[in-house]
Amino acid sequence: MIQSKHKRSVLLSFDVEEFDLPREHGGEISLEEGVKVSSDGLVKILALLRRSEVRATFFVTGNFASARPDLVKEILKDGHEVACHGVDHFEPRASDIRESKKIVEKVAGVKVVGYRQPRMFKIDYVELLKCGYLYDSSVNPAWVPGRYNHRDVPRKVFEKNGIMEVPVSVATAIRVPLFWLSLHLFPISVYMAGAREALKKTGYFATYFHPWEFSDLLKGYGAVPSYIKLNSGEKLVGRLEKVILKLKKSGCEFITYKDYVALDKS
Repeated sequence: MIQSKHKRSVLLSFDVEEFDLPREHGGEISLEEGVKVSSDGLVKILALLRRSEVRATFFVTGNFASARPDLVKEILKDGHEVACHGVDHFEPRASDIRESKKIVEKVAGVKVVGYRQPRMFKIDYVELLKCGYLYDSSVNPAWVPGRYNHRDVPRKVFEKNGIMEVPVSVATAIRVPLFWLSLHLFPISVYMAGAREALKKTGYFATYFHPWEFSDLLKGYGAVPSYIKLNSGEKLVGRLEKVILKLKKSGCEFITYKDYVALDKS
């Protein structure tokens, strides 16, 4: 078990993928349309982070990077980290670990050292190491019916097969998820209580969102469940801005995954 030398760090991240959620629920959406929805949300996120003066990590799919290289470069221009998130978000393949790195590095013009598997499916650590990644964040150490069953995985950063694994944060002994959907459904006071508990337990708070959640275009897709549309779009921008402000006021430092892992290994 690795104990970080850097305390009270916030690892804010975004899975920058083509919006494909309607396909998960029996609907249809083209790649072009999915990129449009995610792009709309990503622009709002970047504006929010500039106002808040915080840094984040963006896990980008090969599809999105190829379609919107301008936005990938804007992420980097603003001082954020770009990492990989597969190639096609809806149909992940074993080859994506290598192929996404080639695509994103070519578009971004920088070396990529982090990975997150689409939908946090099982990851091949041996292949990650072969491809030159330093860390992964494909573990949500919680139990969510039909999605995650990782209650036996450590809550803190750990090393596996030469790769640093950075689990996203959960709260309390029963591991309540503190991921994207939680900020849609929980009162902000409850979400913040979970963040404080995670910081006390592990020394960091890691959470993630998707750009499409911040787009008001989301509400126009009937196949998307109503509980996901709740507090989405501009409302979610406002809710996340409040969370960021509260964390900053409590003395937390927003740091990229790459920098956090470097501190852990130092």
